[in-house]
Amino acid sequence: MTINVSHSPNKNATNQKGNSMPGSTIADLAVLGISQTGPIAPQRLVVVAKTLVPDLWNPTAGVIDAAICRNLSASHLVIEDANFGGEDLELTIRGSEKLRGLLLHDPGHAASPATHATEAIQFCFLDAADPETAELVLVRMQTRLHQRLSELRQRCRRCPHNGRYVNLWMGMEQRRLEAAAQMLAVVTSNSPSPRNSLAAEEVIS
Repeated sequence: MTINVSHSPNKNATNQKGNSMPGSTIADLAVLGISQTGPIAPQRLVVVAKTLVPDLWNPTAGVIDAAICRNLSASHLVIEDANFGGEDLELTIRGSEKLRGLLLHDPGHAASPATHATEAIQFCFLDAADPETAELVLVRMQTRLHQRLSELRQRCRRCPHNGRYVNLWMGMEQRRLEAAAQMLAVVTSNSPSPRNSLAAEEVIS
């Protein structure tokens, strides 16, 4: 697969800010995050991107190809000759800075599929992030999760219906959020940062 940057999307699509197009933001995050581990063939990148969080985000190959072209045009990626022929994509210093910005990007409070997908992919790429970035992302996720759990509990108390299935659904949602909060608390409890430890205690409470 030879990538032709001239086939990238039009200028308006390429130059839009990430938070103005959630789909583009997620695709850029996935492409740059996958590329941070080292040179990768475009075909392989597409496969990996489609399997990141398929229940939340299932992009077409065209969406990933467009993100690759967009980031090549922006010099976030460069094309390198592969060891055994073909071409690989490699993250640039500028791309690393862009990736950090996407990791710190706040997808918003609304519990939408795009928000959940962005948060899940951000979490997956924290392994290679610097400690400060990881801390900021985790604290934001904890705060947001705590807010959602509090709001759910309030909705449950205000709900006029009290039936078997309503109660089952509400209980399932509450347990899901509590499990996620507990998981984040465990992650941050291993961090040396006092701020992270404090945030973990607040989410559990």
